[in-house]
Amino acid sequence: MTAMTAATDAGHDVLNATPGMTGMFNDESFFFETLRALGYAHYGGADIGEVFGTADRIPDGDETAWYTQWRALAERIHADADRSADEGHRVSAQESYLRASNYYRLCAFYLRVDPADDPLVREVGQLSIDMFARAAQLMSSPPERVRFPYEDTTLPGWWIPAEAGSAHPSGGHPDGPRPTLLFHGGFDSTEEELYFSGGAAAARRGYHVLAFAGPGQGSALRDQQLLFRPDWDAVVTPAVDWLLARPDVDHDRIALMGMSFGGELAPRAAANEHRLAALIAYDGLYSFGGAVQNKVGPAIMELVRDGADTKVNALIEETMSSNTQLRSLFNWGNWVYGVDGPAAVIRATDAYTLEGYAPLITCPTLVLEGENDFGPGQASPLFEALRCQKTYHLFPTAEGGGEHCQAGATSKLHQVIFDWLDTVLALPREQPAPPKRLHITKGGSESYRHEEQARCARFFP
Repeated sequence: MTAMTAATDAGHDVLNATPGMTGMFNDESFFFETLRALGYAHYGGADIGEVFGTADRIPDGDETAWYTQWRALAERIHADADRSADEGHRVSAQESYLRASNYYRLCAFYLRVDPADDPLVREVGQLSIDMFARAAQLMSSPPERVRFPYEDTTLPGWWIPAEAGSAHPSGGHPDGPRPTLLFHGGFDSTEEELYFSGGAAAARRGYHVLAFAGPGQGSALRDQQLLFRPDWDAVVTPAVDWLLARPDVDHDRIALMGMSFGGELAPRAAANEHRLAALIAYDGLYSFGGAVQNKVGPAIMELVRDGADTKVNALIEETMSSNTQLRSLFNWGNWVYGVDGPAAVIRATDAYTLEGYAPLITCPTLVLEGENDFGPGQASPLFEALRCQKTYHLFPTAEGGGEHCQAGATSKLHQVIFDWLDTVLALPREQPAPPKRLHITKGGSESYRHEEQARCARFFP
């Protein structure tokens, strides 16, 4: 446990060294989740003064106050939205409903002691959906709530159409089929959050978007009790099938993007789903099991391998009592993996790896990484294992994008993602993309780290 405590202290040192972003919380998890929500201001998901004013009323690590204060804000903005809607002020209502949706999501974040049976989790989750749905109805190009077939049920998502009047990303006819982004989140995201983290940016640039929740995510977890599965192609393939049945989708230009834990899930799907034209790992995650093992340390892992679950659980739970990030990870892990106890969560994450899968990916791939990511060292092994056309981009902390999934640097993040995607999808789709050097970027500079060429052997139906 000493190693875990030392790692936590080191994390606080890094956090407190981040320029201009240390005034909200000393608690690393509270800081990050607030920054995550604040970053969505760019697409209408937050207002800076509302976020800072609410954060000021929440003591470090006080999860009860977290829920109470963010819910109070959500309810206030919800009431503002209803009033504007009743008075016919459509723009004001839309803007307020969007913020209320994000704030309802945020207030529920630490309701993790028994989320499967906590009525507040379902109540607040539904409020977040309802607020987004009301905002969508007021947009000029309204997102639509959709479901697509999955095994013997369906999965939920939002169809976010390209903004009216936006240019065609690959130069086609404005009224013709468009490139489409298939987008899912990670360990604790919701399908509504995806609008702020990438869906709106894609639609603004002329892409259609299917933003969805897979098993273990959003309302698929909360309302359908569907749990995570490592063979993520079983989730993505029916989504691709659904897109290919739509006449407004360019069937040769479907890109897949996974956020956070989705940076492992999406590449795992792309290893077997070869109808994808591009892949974005945001951020790249080679092994979720490896990231969790690094977090708990070698002494704990030796006990896990020895089957000393009782001791493992006692040691980790002791640390969880004072470590918000670990408490959040393991309490949530119990639900999304359908297990009980930290040792079981650790074992469940073992299956989530790209070892042996990354070399099977055939489409051009963008791997992102934040310099200050709390799962460091995961993007590079993914990039190195790829055998397709590939690009790696590191976001430096000094430029504001160093946090996990570039929280707080939304504009720069989307510039990198969509400038790359525009270029990749503009290539002719009749033949494989030409050989290219392995392309490495860091901030605004570019260099070539390898002299050998990388080729993407594209598959076409």
